[in-house]
Amino acid sequence: MKKKIIENNDTNIENIEEDGKKKKKGKFLLILTTVLLFTFIILYFTNSTVNTISNNLFKDIPILGKTFEAIPTQDEKEERKKMLAEYYLSIDTDRAVDKLIILKKEDKKLYDDIVLEMKSNDITASNNIIDEIRDKEIKRDLLQREIDSMNKEKGTDIKEIANYYLKLGLVGTINNLEDDIIDLKLDFEQASKVVETFKPDYSAKVFYYMDENISSSIRESISTSYNNKIDKEMKKYEEYVREKQNLANIYSNKKSEESAKDLQNKEIYSAEDLSIILTNMDYLSASRILSEFEDKEYLNSVLKEIKNVEDLNKSKEGMAAFSNNVNKALKVLSLYKKDLDTLKKSYEKMTPKEIADLVNQMTTNKPKFKEYVIDETKSFTISEEELMIEILKRIKPKLLSQVITNLDDQKAAEISRKIGLPRVQE
Repeated sequence: MKKKIIENNDTNIENIEEDGKKKKKGKFLLILTTVLLFTFIILYFTNSTVNTISNNLFKDIPILGKTFEAIPTQDEKEERKKMLAEYYLSIDTDRAVDKLIILKKEDKKLYDDIVLEMKSNDITASNNIIDEIRDKEIKRDLLQREIDSMNKEKGTDIKEIANYYLKLGLVGTINNLEDDIIDLKLDFEQASKVVETFKPDYSAKVFYYMDENISSSIRESISTSYNNKIDKEMKKYEEYVREKQNLANIYSNKKSEESAKDLQNKEIYSAEDLSIILTNMDYLSASRILSEFEDKEYLNSVLKEIKNVEDLNKSKEGMAAFSNNVNKALKVLSLYKKDLDTLKKSYEKMTPKEIADLVNQMTTNKPKFKEYVIDETKSFTISEEELMIEILKRIKPKLLSQVITNLDDQKAAEISRKIGLPRVQE
């Protein structure tokens, strides 16, 4: 029994060893076949003799044979090269040069073979053609280098021009772009390239305020994608302007002190916001509000922005000289405030009863007015009642309380309401 087991084990070992040998042999044959196949493929495409012999053998293969029948033999290829070489030598030099340059780009080896055939037929004519090809390629490369250099310089120039416009601010950008186009320093295509270097929101403002005929001509040369960005930003800016116009209506109908209190809050409104709000009021309403601003440095920033808005809207009716009128009105309002301070000091030296008598006198049904002249054509008037109310607002609270106590109930209530007191003080 043990002998049979040993014999069976020996047989199994022999079978395993035999299988291992077969697998190794199979792997070796597969590797050898792969190497031979790749070697054949390489030789087929690189060795003309192997290519010709293979094509002749493959012609007899069913179905696939027709494909290989269509492939020209080596002799046929050589004959075709000779025909082409003779053809290029027979046509005029310029045509031959153009055709050979194209051939050289598409198949350098075929080009070299044909040039050799041409030289074997007529070396002088062939060399002339080759010299022409070389000259043309050199010129073409030189031209391309010049074109590349020019485009690079143009790109730099455009950026430099764009940076120059940006440094001028929005008003300067628009004015200089318009002037340069009118003076033929820039054409519309160049202007479009300049504008495309701007941020879309800035370009939108440029086109919002620019002359419509010029802006539409520039936009015709701007890319579709950038034009779409401009349109999007333009809608945002138009909505922004509409919002500020609505605020102008609200604040122009409030008391100037109340409007000034809101509008000079820098956390809510920027100087640009205020310039659009105020330029959508009449100049005197805007001036009255600005005259109440406490931060004079900020006031100057707002005035500067108002001038910019005036320049941007130079064609808009009623905008001409708006900033100039505001500045003049502010000077006159400053004089008016000095008058108030002078009167305030005088009143504070009087008794409450004397002031009360003046209040009754200056708030009658037949008011008198004081005129403050801005220029030859503009002025504003202040009634005695308005003058008195402003003075009362400025005197000491204790004295004001005593003055109101010396008025009859009806007048006291009326004056308290106009001053803005929550109730009649006693």
